[in-house]
Amino acid sequence: LVIFLRHQERNQKQRQGREEKLIMDRKTAIIIAIAAVLILVFNSVFIVHEGEVGIVTEFSKVKRVTEGGDPVIYRPGFHFKFPIIDDVLLLDVRIQTMESSADRYVTNEKKDLIIDSYVKWRIEDPAKFYITTDSGRFELAQDRLKKKINAVLRSEIGSRSIVDMVSGERAEVMEKPLLRSASATELGITVVDVRIKQINLPPEVSSSIYDR
Repeated sequence: LVIFLRHQERNQKQRQGREEKLIMDRKTAIIIAIAAVLILVFNSVFIVHEGEVGIVTEFSKVKRVTEGGDPVIYRPGFHFKFPIIDDVLLLDVRIQTMESSADRYVTNEKKDLIIDSYVKWRIEDPAKFYITTDSGRFELAQDRLKKKINAVLRSEIGSRSIVDMVSGERAEVMEKPLLRSASATELGITVVDVRIKQINLPPEVSSSIYDR
């Protein structure tokens, strides 16, 4: 009888152990499932803030509404995306200011001028900007824009004399590069303004001007 009772007690403890393990396994499975759902939701929801747009890519390619159609662009607000498959890049579409350091330009008299300028620009076509600037690199966009504006300014200043530059021709020199730089739309951007902040004359040039 004693042996029988011990055997029954051992069986009961084993059943209890199996039941407890089953309960723990179920709890673990529920916790894992909840965690997976939370991770899925976290990776599906994103926010586009004011002054931004979200561009969707699939495997580093711009996602489009239809084949060859308009790109998928998200405006400010809460949005959902397909996790793992879709990536969203947030782009700042506010006006950007690009300051240029003082540089030397040559007039049609082969005289040097030292000029400070700046450019204001903004993203106009997010998809084109993403494609042409190596996945939306602002520094690459500004580097290419700087070279373009610099070339236009050199052309404009190279067609004028020093007297023209220091006696009221500056507005015309500003406006023409602004219009020509509209060709920067191939980068998906629009140039809003180009300004010459300051024109300095090298000492030898300054002396020759005042001697006149």
